[in-house]
Amino acid sequence: MKRLLTGLHLLLLTTLVIAEDKIPLKHAISLYGEPKYSAGFEHFDYAKPDAPKGGEFRQAAVGQFDTITPYVDRGSAAAGSHLLYDTLLQRSWDEPLSKYGLIAELIELDPDNKWVAFHVNPKARFNDGQPVTASDVKFSFDLLREKGSTFYRHFYSEIDKAEVTAPMRVLFTFKHNKNRELPLILGQMPILPEHYWKTRDFTASGFDVPVSSGPYQVEKINAGRSISFIRNKNYWGKDLAVNKGRHNFDRMIYEYYGNQSVLLQALFNGEYDFKMVTEPSTWNSLLTTSRLEKNRLKQETIQNHNPQTLTLTYNTRHKFLKDPQVRESIGYAFNFQQLNKNLFYGMYRRANSFFAGTELAARGLPTKEELKWLTPWKTELPAALFEMPFSVPDSQLGSGDRVHKVKALKLLKEAGWQIKGNQQINKQGEPLVLSALVSNAEHEKVLLSLKDGLNHLGITLNVQRVDALQMVARIRELDFELVLHVYPHTASPGTEQASLWGSDTFMKHGTKNLSGAHSPVVDQIAQLIPSATSRQELLSMVHALDRVLLWGHYALPLWYMPSWPVVYRDTLKHPENTSIYALDLSTWWYEAK
Repeated sequence: MKRLLTGLHLLLLTTLVIAEDKIPLKHAISLYGEPKYSAGFEHFDYAKPDAPKGGEFRQAAVGQFDTITPYVDRGSAAAGSHLLYDTLLQRSWDEPLSKYGLIAELIELDPDNKWVAFHVNPKARFNDGQPVTASDVKFSFDLLREKGSTFYRHFYSEIDKAEVTAPMRVLFTFKHNKNRELPLILGQMPILPEHYWKTRDFTASGFDVPVSSGPYQVEKINAGRSISFIRNKNYWGKDLAVNKGRHNFDRMIYEYYGNQSVLLQALFNGEYDFKMVTEPSTWNSLLTTSRLEKNRLKQETIQNHNPQTLTLTYNTRHKFLKDPQVRESIGYAFNFQQLNKNLFYGMYRRANSFFAGTELAARGLPTKEELKWLTPWKTELPAALFEMPFSVPDSQLGSGDRVHKVKALKLLKEAGWQIKGNQQINKQGEPLVLSALVSNAEHEKVLLSLKDGLNHLGITLNVQRVDALQMVARIRELDFELVLHVYPHTASPGTEQASLWGSDTFMKHGTKNLSGAHSPVVDQIAQLIPSATSRQELLSMVHALDRVLLWGHYALPLWYMPSWPVVYRDTLKHPENTSIYALDLSTWWYEAK
């Protein structure tokens, strides 16, 4: 065994020497330019390296869960399941898109972007003590591409193959060299143990506790009600620079509740410790100073530079929503100003982009750089896109807003609808009746307000409230017409844009393309984005995509919040210098009173 291990070690060293002769090994990779943190850095700036370890961090979720495997489209995975597995690389949350060695200690990056190779850290271990090898990396890639969610199958579609070229080196070859994001996409892949999963059904729901590689492991499951994770004190990566000052709690506990009102009361009862407050009424009226002090809670807003626009998304697969004029007319029934004043305490800002509140949002008329991507499709796009800035409709139909009502009725008439007995009717004699799916009380109030506005246009909207699990299942099955939805954008949009808007997945189960966008213009621009060679070029492409989506009326941007409003127990602490592109709770810690 010693001779075998020595031989493998020499083989690895030889491989490294050969690689170094050709291409320098990197500790990190960035989409544009060099990473912020150089080799040998000690910790991320937004982490406190000497943060104390210990205590519990109890969080809450709404609904239920029926699996602890978060990488498939079946079932609803337990909150915190991501804590079980490490990824090849760790993203830093104070840069738009840079990733640093985690399971992969070093990276070889082909200058022509035809391949990337990862060298597994020889210290990496699964929680059963077995070493992580290149074979596990290849196995994880193959498993996720073959049996993982639609998200993974789409993300890995441009990768030709994975090969184990040495015990600790895996080589990924690309189908083409145009997508500069592929090495970073592979870096976020969770690494699964081949010796555990090769004899089990990866897609099955259930609560068998798997062998894992991350900082936490499952401690206790109360099926559908709660799950607790315990910090692995033998975690192999606890001293890595990317983990210094992170994963500080001994236990991470997630309690499940039936709805938001019950969840809030549970916070005041001391049943959990942290809540992101997205309900303005709660933030402004229920979280009084006396109530906070009585329950030892703190209230704070933390900066957020991520695009987090809430949209009213139309399922354009539905026969009444295929016509963009119908979709545009619906926007005139939404009264943001009234909602923001009466329901939201002025807490939200009106969104006029899918990337509102960030430099990613399109503004004014298309620039020269944007026209490079838009002009070839000029005959396919609305003329107004080139002639005027996009403006989201904001009307008050219930208050006699005749100007916007006339515009909306004109759009409906041009789409083949006419008013008969206060109801929009098409040529087949069908009334324009739509349904909206919702799973919480605040969103229900928003849709009921929309329903009132649509009544003034002769459109009937039925608002259907379902539980969280049913909501997830119906969206996966594309069984909805209208839904309130936040698209998961980041500070550096890339390959995921094709999965959010592209034709390739618009009819697949579990697709992220909720709107059913099916446009060659959208497809081409979304596919170009990962090939951008600079941040400036990326911005011009994202602005162009934003314009096409806005003028296509695939979804109506509603509002965004410029910060994360949070309330938490006074035993929780976080670094003064927080990350700007994520609310990284892994950097928080417990401090007893």
